[in-house]
Amino acid sequence: MSVYDFSGSGTGLSRRKFLGVAGRTLASTGLLASFGGIERAMADDMANTSGYRALVCLFLAGGNNGFNTVVPAGDSGFATYSASRRNLALERSTLLGLDGTASDGQSYGLHPSCPELRSLFNDGRMAIISNVGTLVQPTSVLQARNETVALPTHLFSHIDQQTAWWTSIADGRARLGWAGRMADFYNQQGYDPRLAMNISIGGANYWQEGARAIPYSLGTGGAPTLSAYTSSHFRNGRRAELTRGLVERATTDPSLMVREFAAIHNNAADKVSLVNSALNAAGPLQTEFPPVNNDQHLAAQLRQVARCIKARAQLGDSRQIFYVNLGGFDTHNDELSRQQALLGIVSQNIARFWEAINEIGEQNNVTLFTASDFGRGLTSNGDGSDHAWGNHHFVVGGAVRGGYYGKMPSLELDGPDDVGAGRIVPTLSTDQYAATLANWFGVGFDALPGIFPNLVNFSTRNVGFMT
Repeated sequence: MSVYDFSGSGTGLSRRKFLGVAGRTLASTGLLASFGGIERAMADDMANTSGYRALVCLFLAGGNNGFNTVVPAGDSGFATYSASRRNLALERSTLLGLDGTASDGQSYGLHPSCPELRSLFNDGRMAIISNVGTLVQPTSVLQARNETVALPTHLFSHIDQQTAWWTSIADGRARLGWAGRMADFYNQQGYDPRLAMNISIGGANYWQEGARAIPYSLGTGGAPTLSAYTSSHFRNGRRAELTRGLVERATTDPSLMVREFAAIHNNAADKVSLVNSALNAAGPLQTEFPPVNNDQHLAAQLRQVARCIKARAQLGDSRQIFYVNLGGFDTHNDELSRQQALLGIVSQNIARFWEAINEIGEQNNVTLFTASDFGRGLTSNGDGSDHAWGNHHFVVGGAVRGGYYGKMPSLELDGPDDVGAGRIVPTLSTDQYAATLANWFGVGFDALPGIFPNLVNFSTRNVGFMT
């Protein structure tokens, strides 16, 4: 059995099973001794469900070029950046200046397509998390080059690094995500959502998969219809007729398969009714989102997230985790124009989402954060850049402590942070980034390593960008 397999009898994740999984997870990384307090930790009430909290993950699929998103604006920093990026460097005069200075004492600017994000940052509603990436433990450039510490599995691979971000298991092949493990933990603590803690509007993902907790997939137009029960398009309605027959037989048929089929169908039907009734009762949003582009549907996704949050009272769940997705960031070519368009979409839609959350009155209880496969290399491959490692990310919300967090890297080629080919070694792990969000969401400090097994390798569990 996998160390992440919560399977077993019963419908809930027992305290004993959660402890066993956490113990086996830590033992598999040689860290069980440092987590001796888990029994005491689990005895505490560490799944806070008071009030309302929501996390929204905006995944920038393909690997956003963070070093052309947040750019040094001071004389020395920009000179180093420009020399490394060459034909991919932005014009200094186009950068959107940000208030304050980062850890290196330098001033920075945002990509010119992000005026809305600049306003959020300068208003103190957005944090920039510097040089985040998948890590098993703190790693220096020398250690990474010589492979003298454990490194993430298949660095620079899209599928592997997306999975590592989603699961927060950089050195394995887990298929349960940290949002799913959070939902399992809440379930173990007795939290039973009416709909689901995890709701995806951006497609299937490992991030929200739990051992017991099942994510709910929601369309941009509302809950999906049950076509198998009503559609006449398959063999002139024969499939729908058979489906109805099986559901009707379930009350008297001794077959476990028939009863389970009917139970799954009826549960799905009940949730369709719950979601659509709640959305209708909550009413429309007044905030207008940008028109939906034929290729990118981020506006429709974030609009639906905001509608679900507006319907929180009707849905009745005090904890929600949403996933939305924007693709196209694998910019091996035509990088400057492609990223310009994509970051414009990101900036405009995050701003409209923030406006909608303010309209609803939940601005202090909703936090949006970005994630991506990896960063991109500093060097140009001619018209784009290749897969790399560390990256910058944004966190937006009323509970966010604005400003810069983490250590800004040197952008010098073959410099102190470059492992080779302009690939910057992260100085902040995805575990630390995610654990800070989870702690704000309501997961107790001592319970965090049960959800993020490699977190015990890092001295800081909470980076401090949330109140």
